[in-house]
Amino acid sequence: MSATQPRLIHEALVYSSDKEFLEPLVPFLQDGLAAGEPVSVVLNPSKIALLRDALGQDAQRVSFSDGSRMYRRPAAAFAEYRRHLETELSRPGVELVRVVGEIPLGLSAEQYGEWMRYESMFNRGFAGYPLWVVCGYDTRARPEEIVGDALHTHPIVSVSGNRDTNAGYIETDEFVDRPVRREQELGHRGADPLSRLTVSTERDLDQLGRVVAGAARAAGLGPSIVDDVTLGAVELARDALRDGGGEASVEVARDGALWHCDVTDRDSAAPGEIGLSIARLISERVELASGAGTHTVRLTFMGAAGARQRIIDAASELFYQNGIRATGIATIISHAGVARATFFHHFPAKSDLVIAWLQQPGSRWFDRLRAELDAKTESPTSRLLSFFDLLGEWFAQEDFRGCAFQNAAAETPEADHALRQATHDYTLEIQHYLRQTASDAGLPKPGRIAEELHLLAQGAIATAVATRSPESARVARAAAKRIVAPPKRSSA
Repeated sequence: MSATQPRLIHEALVYSSDKEFLEPLVPFLQDGLAAGEPVSVVLNPSKIALLRDALGQDAQRVSFSDGSRMYRRPAAAFAEYRRHLETELSRPGVELVRVVGEIPLGLSAEQYGEWMRYESMFNRGFAGYPLWVVCGYDTRARPEEIVGDALHTHPIVSVSGNRDTNAGYIETDEFVDRPVRREQELGHRGADPLSRLTVSTERDLDQLGRVVAGAARAAGLGPSIVDDVTLGAVELARDALRDGGGEASVEVARDGALWHCDVTDRDSAAPGEIGLSIARLISERVELASGAGTHTVRLTFMGAAGARQRIIDAASELFYQNGIRATGIATIISHAGVARATFFHHFPAKSDLVIAWLQQPGSRWFDRLRAELDAKTESPTSRLLSFFDLLGEWFAQEDFRGCAFQNAAAETPEADHALRQATHDYTLEIQHYLRQTASDAGLPKPGRIAEELHLLAQGAIATAVATRSPESARVARAAAKRIVAPPKRSSA
C-alpha cells in the first residue's frame, strides 16, 4: 500500500461466473499470505468451497467464516468487523488486514437498502483502519439495481479483470439518507427518563447492554430494534471510554411517541466514527451536542411497536424457548408489556395467536429460501440441490431454532385443529414449488419427487435442531442428488 492511499481500501468485485470470482480473489489472498498479513474470507459455504479448492494448500492459512453469521444485521456486522480488526491488529507486526466478504442474498428491497447504507457507512467508520476489504457482487443472483448501488458505495471497483477508481462513487453523507444533526443542546422537554447508567471501564459495557436492552423492551420496541439500539449504545460508549476522559454516561428516555438513547462522553475531541456510524445505520435520527467538556450523541427511534405486534414478538421468543403448550398466556402478557384486556382484544384464544405467529416472515422460512432460489439462474435440477445448500446455511445461523410449523404440529395432536390446517397448507406450498421445479427439469413423476425432497428437508431440519449442526443438510443433499440426478448405469 502506498503512502498516498487511504488506510481503508473498500473494493467491489462485480462478477458473473465462477471464473470471474476466482481470478482476482486467489492472487489477492495469496499476496496477503506472502506478506504475512491476516487474511479472512466471509462468504456462503458454496463460495468458500470454490476458494478452498482454488487455493489448495494455501487455504490452510486463510480464516474462513460462514457469511450468514457475520452478516446477520448491518449494525452487528459493523461491530463484528471492529472486533476482528482490533484482534488482528493487536498482533505484533501486522500492518494490513485483508477480508473478502459478501452481503446476504434473498433480501427484501428494504433490507437491501439497509445493507447499501451499511456499505456506504463502512467508508466513514473504518476510514482510519489499515484494512483492505473486497465485497463480492454476483450478477447471477443480485438484482440489477443492487449491483448499481454497489458501484455508488465502493471507491474501487473491479469488473471483468479491470480494477480502477470508481467514477460512480458517491460520498457517504450524500448517499446515506440519515444525516447527523448538530445542536447546541439536547433538551428532554416532556421526556420520561427510563434508566441512567455511568460506565468507567470497558468491563462495564456488558451491564450497560443489559440495562439498555431492558429499557428498550419496556418501551415496547421490537426485538431487532432492541438488539440494534443495545449494540449502538455499547459501541458509542466504547468509543467514549477510549477517546474521552475515561467515563461515559447513558440515559434512556421516552418523549411522547419518540424514544431516545443519549450517550455522553467527557473531554473527547469528537464522538468515535464506529459508534457514530452504527448510530446512523440503526436510528431514525442522530443528533450531536457539545457542552462544557462533554459531547452527547442522541439516537432517536419511533415509538413502540403496536400492541398486537409486541404480543406476537413476545410469543415468538417464548414459543421457541419453551414450546407452545408450556408458554402460558400470562407469561406472554408479561413479556409483551400489555394489559390482559389488550391481549384478548387482539387474540380471543391462544390458538389465534399461534396462527398469527406462523404467518410472520420469521416463521415462514421457505419464503426466504425461495427468494434466493428464484434469484439463481442455474438449471431447475441445480435449484433443487441448491435448496439443500441454503438449508445448510440456515442451520448454521446462530438464531436457527427449527421450523415453526414443524414445532407447532408436534405439539398439536388434534387432527382438526387450525394449527394442523395451517401446517398442511404450508407443506403444500413447499411441495408445489418443488413439484413445479422438478417438472421444469423434465424429471419423471415430479409429484413423487417433491414429496421425497420435502421429507428429506423436514428430516434435515429436525436433525439440525437436535444436533445443532448443519451436517444434516449435506446428508440430505447427497440423498436428493440420487433422486434428481441418479448416476447412469454403465452398459455391460
